[in-house]
Amino acid sequence: MNPELKRDLDLSRRLEMMIYLDSMRAMYETAVKQSGELFDIASDLTAGFSRLDAGAVTQDSRIIKILRYCLAPSISQMKFGQFFGLSSIATFETDRIVRGVKLEQLKRISEELAQFVRQNLDRSRFLWLEQELEGDSLALARDYAKKWTCSLIADQNAQTEYRNWRKARQEALIQSFLVQGGYTRSSFAGEVQSYTDIKLGQYSLERKVRGQTSQKADLVVRSRETGKLVLIEAKAVGVQVDAFKRVKECCDKSRDWSLGAPLGEIDVVAVVAGFFAPANIEALEAAGVSVVWEHRLSDLEAHI
Repeated sequence: MNPELKRDLDLSRRLEMMIYLDSMRAMYETAVKQSGELFDIASDLTAGFSRLDAGAVTQDSRIIKILRYCLAPSISQMKFGQFFGLSSIATFETDRIVRGVKLEQLKRISEELAQFVRQNLDRSRFLWLEQELEGDSLALARDYAKKWTCSLIADQNAQTEYRNWRKARQEALIQSFLVQGGYTRSSFAGEVQSYTDIKLGQYSLERKVRGQTSQKADLVVRSRETGKLVLIEAKAVGVQVDAFKRVKECCDKSRDWSLGAPLGEIDVVAVVAGFFAPANIEALEAAGVSVVWEHRLSDLEAHI
């Protein structure tokens, strides 16, 4: 293996683990606090989960999230929604529903939903529902149930949030590099069908680009130096097995864009970070994709 490539692969992996551990810890802790606040609301509305009725659900729809994770096993938003004739329950969990069509919809399913929760509640977690507890014993049991439930929620939320955050972080780093280099944001809002759609020295984010088909590029840049379109794909991979899928997506896009004559001559660049194997890098290069490491983003300057 090329010694320089090995150094890049090893460094990229170490940096990705550091980013993951530091960021996930903060996201998890925040999610625990957010869930704890909602758990207290749910507990107040249901008299410590002993009175799970339609009124509690309609008074604050956000507690549905807590109730889903109080089941054994917990149930996803989509699957839970399907039980009540909905594609997902997400709308009700995001914000408290106070008026309109959504409130009427919530009222229609609230009794059935409450009954479902009563029947499937993980009662081993809520010890005071099964036995007489008071004083310190009751306080300890309630704290135990809260931490258990909030930990389940926080773990799931943090994992999802991290994936979205990591992609946004990488794209923001690339965007910042372009701005520092004097590039400005393009006002073009449609599908890029010609290299002239983006002005020289400008860039666009998350833009569909017409090749043989229409594929979305993470960033589209019009090089000041060459006038070519530079199509940048941000690829941060936390698990090596995912690298093969990400690389295939990038290679497929590159081939598709290259066959789109109106685009003119293009440069496809993959900004990579995380757990890649030598074969992944070789596959990108074989497909005509230039590889730039996130930890050495200055190399992007050669393409713009």
